[in-house]
Amino acid sequence: MSRRRLCRFITPGSLAGVFLALLTACGGRAPRPVESTAPKGRIIAITDSTIRHGGTDTVRFGHLGSGEIAVQRVWIENASAKPVVILSVQRSCGCTSLDVDKQPLAPGETRKLEITFDSRGEYGWQLKNLDLILAGAPKPLRLLIEADVD
Repeated sequence: MSRRRLCRFITPGSLAGVFLALLTACGGRAPRPVESTAPKGRIIAITDSTIRHGGTDTVRFGHLGSGEIAVQRVWIENASAKPVVILSVQRSCGCTSLDVDKQPLAPGETRKLEITFDSRGEYGWQLKNLDLILAGAPKPLRLLIEADVD
């Protein structure tokens, strides 16, 4: 059969039919994208040194309009040799918040955190503290929250 005659039989509708037949023969369902649980974005590591001596890290919110409530999603990773428990969070003002899961974080495990900054009543450059109190650590992991509010 010549190429021209073959092209008359292959139409977009027939290709869809062939695809549907192959799909049905191979299990009946199209593959579904799998949601990744791997950390994406900023990772804050808790190391053995952080547990022994405390530590700091900065989370920058950038420019915000006055009255804007912004949320930063970061990952916290246990890069130490033993499980870590965040007992509590102490904040320097009511404009920042962080909800913490108090379940132990196994070595090598990561967990998502959401830090909220409420710029209502704030103007200019802002620097706030969130202290993560870790079980067995003499000093906290201090997160410096930075924003420039217009």
